[in-house]
Amino acid sequence: MQSASVQPGTMEERAAQRLRSIVEKYSFAEGEVVRAYFAKPRAAEENVEVLLKQIGREVQGRAWIGPELAARAKGLERTIDRHEYAEFLRESAEEAEHYVALADIAEWVAGTKLEADRLLGYEVVARYNPEHGDDLMYNRKLPEACRNLDVGREMVEALGFDRADHLMHLAEGGGGGAFVECAKLQGDEFRQRLATAMRKIVRDEMGHGPGRIDGYAREWVETDQQLEEDARWLDAFMLAHLRVRNEIWGYSLTEERIAELSADKQ
Repeated sequence: MQSASVQPGTMEERAAQRLRSIVEKYSFAEGEVVRAYFAKPRAAEENVEVLLKQIGREVQGRAWIGPELAARAKGLERTIDRHEYAEFLRESAEEAEHYVALADIAEWVAGTKLEADRLLGYEVVARYNPEHGDDLMYNRKLPEACRNLDVGREMVEALGFDRADHLMHLAEGGGGGAFVECAKLQGDEFRQRLATAMRKIVRDEMGHGPGRIDGYAREWVETDQQLEEDARWLDAFMLAHLRVRNEIWGYSLTEERIAELSADKQ
C-alpha cells in the first residue's frame, strides 16, 4: 500500500495514530528481548539456535510460493493489480535474502555445514491463512508460534480473511524493534556479522509492516467501532508475536516482564 498524507482530525489520522502506537509499544518490547539476550554471555550453540528459529520465519511458505506466484502471474492486469504483483515478488525475494544471510552466519558460528533438516527445522508460517493446511502452517517445536497462529485464526473468523490479513501485516516483524536492536550490536565477530545482516532486514521490514499503517487506516477504518475492534485484535496479535520473539531468543524475558511491557499505556 502506498503511504499518503493524512488530514488532521480525520478518522484516518486517528486510526493511524492508534494503530501505530500499538506497533511502537510492541516494537520497543521486542527490542528488550534482544537486549536481555545479549546482557549475559551465550554459548555458540545458543546463538545457532536463535538464528535457526529466526530462519524459520524467513523461509516460511516454500510449499505454496510457486503455485501462488504462477496464479498471480496468470492474473496480472486481470484479477491482480500490477503493484500488488510487484510487491509480492519483492517481499518474497527479500525474505529469501534474509534466510540466506542468517543461514550463512549460523554455519559460521557452528563451524560446519548444517544439514537441511537442521537449517529448515523451525519453519513456521507467521500469518494464518485458511487456504493452507495446518500441517503446512504449524510447527510443534515452536509452541508460542503456534499460539500466534491461533490468534490469527481467531482474527480471520472475527474480521474475515481480507481485513484480518491486512491487519496482521501491520505486525510483521513485530514492529522491527528486535531487528533494530540487533543492527546496533557491536563487539565480537558474531555480533558484528549479525548487525550487518540485520541492517538489511531492518530496511525491508519497515516496509513490510509499519510502512503499511497509513494505507490500512485510509482503506479499512471507517468508524470508531471498527477502530476499536482493529486495535483490540492488533494488540492481541502483537502480544502473541512478542512471546514468539521471546521464544526465538531463548525466553530472555519473564512472563511478568512481558505483562508489564504489554500493559496498555496509551
